[in-house]
Amino acid sequence: MERAANIFSDYESLRTENQSLKSVIEQSAQRIALYNEEVSHLYEIIRKMKREAFGPRRERWESNEQVLLFNEAESCAAKQKAALESEVVVPAHTRKRGKRKPLPQNLPREVVVIDLPEAEKVAPDGSPLRMMGEEVSEKLVFEPAVMKIVEYHRLKYGGVEGADTVKIAAVPPCIIPKGIATSSLLAQIVTSKFADGLPLYRQEEQFERLGIDIHRSTMGRWIIQAAQTCQGIWNALEGRLMSERYVTCDETPVQVLKEKNRKAESKSWMWVRATPAADKKIVLFDYDPSRSGDVAKKLFAEYQGCFQADGYGAYNVLEQNAGIIRIGCNMHGRRKFFDAAEGSEKGQSLATEGLDYYHKLYAIEKMAKELSFSNRHALRQKEAAPLWSAMHEWALKSNESVPPKSKIGKAFHYFLTEYEYLCGYLKDGCLEMDNGFTERAIKYFAIGRKNWMFSDTVAGANSSSIFYSFVVTAKLNGVDPYQAMKKIFGEVPLATTADDYDRLADMLLGIT
Repeated sequence: MERAANIFSDYESLRTENQSLKSVIEQSAQRIALYNEEVSHLYEIIRKMKREAFGPRRERWESNEQVLLFNEAESCAAKQKAALESEVVVPAHTRKRGKRKPLPQNLPREVVVIDLPEAEKVAPDGSPLRMMGEEVSEKLVFEPAVMKIVEYHRLKYGGVEGADTVKIAAVPPCIIPKGIATSSLLAQIVTSKFADGLPLYRQEEQFERLGIDIHRSTMGRWIIQAAQTCQGIWNALEGRLMSERYVTCDETPVQVLKEKNRKAESKSWMWVRATPAADKKIVLFDYDPSRSGDVAKKLFAEYQGCFQADGYGAYNVLEQNAGIIRIGCNMHGRRKFFDAAEGSEKGQSLATEGLDYYHKLYAIEKMAKELSFSNRHALRQKEAAPLWSAMHEWALKSNESVPPKSKIGKAFHYFLTEYEYLCGYLKDGCLEMDNGFTERAIKYFAIGRKNWMFSDTVAGANSSSIFYSFVVTAKLNGVDPYQAMKKIFGEVPLATTADDYDRLADMLLGIT
């Protein structure tokens, strides 16, 4: 009896120990799974950092069908062996060279005649040669900019001897009163900085080579003063932008050194609004130290229409406005899958499927590019809408089997969260599939930022927002920024009414 009790006790002890060991094993398995997930996540981060540091920047994707186009010989080597081994005769052909674009006919021309020496103007038999024609070639000459000084002699008039009356001719209106800058000089400085990305200190060096001393601080003061005078033109452009039925928005960082209650290294923002579908394109830059929803609400306070942006949370506040229809950016949606393609094996496989969907959707957009808005809408409903439904079902199913922290998990999260907005462009043919137009417009600012790096003051940042708006808008409408700025700076001192500023805004839009 006692032996049976001991056996039963040992059995219970072993059973308890076994359950304890199973619990330890389960916990270890869970811990190992967690570690594997974390290792996979860190691996994805390392792959991304390597690609950003050493890999290509553009998001180019080749589907499996595209790859087969280039690997067709390898995949069909057995069938094509005889053909590859046979002799192939390539017919003779002449390589064509590119044709040089003619030089402008409006440039001044200098004719240089090159003649033979008199001793060579005879034939072998001694008879004189007669001129039978000429061969003309063109060479382009560059001369540095020419500076000149215009003296304004204002005549004075007085009364008869003993009279106190003295009259003098009025000073011509100038955008920089009492300064030496003319509209042409200021237009050159503004265009060089904001259209060509040339910082003021480099322009200072250029003027020095011409023998002119204009300090960068002086040029900076001129720019701020001119921007304040041109504020009415910017307001006129904003009024037209806000009347469009389709506006896009994005933001890009900028650093301002001297800003009240903020450290010099603090990050501020340049908000960018644009009109991709308008006949006359408008791009507006707005400086603000914040990237919060309050800024978005302020920029679109009275807007009614379709608004396109990425999934940044600050734009959520605009959904409270019943007159705004939000559209998503598929450039960001595709980018998430592109990043996931560098992740784990399973993540790569699913990312490839996601990118293949996007490849087909963008192929439809390429076909629709030249169509009218109504025909584009019809094509999208026929071809793109079914693809979106299929992609949505695939994402819902696949998302269940991936870790949320992984790259592919984040790609699915963005896609499913933003799905309603991402396919929102199907509602109207005037809408774009992504926010690429605005991102390309921001590149003008980004290129300049790499050169001048930061703004010294808030006034300088606001001036930059005005003149970047002007030069980018002018370029997109085929207008020479220098010529437009020269005319504007010459006429804006005389502007007093809204109609005057509207007329000056027309110059940036190419409206005559």
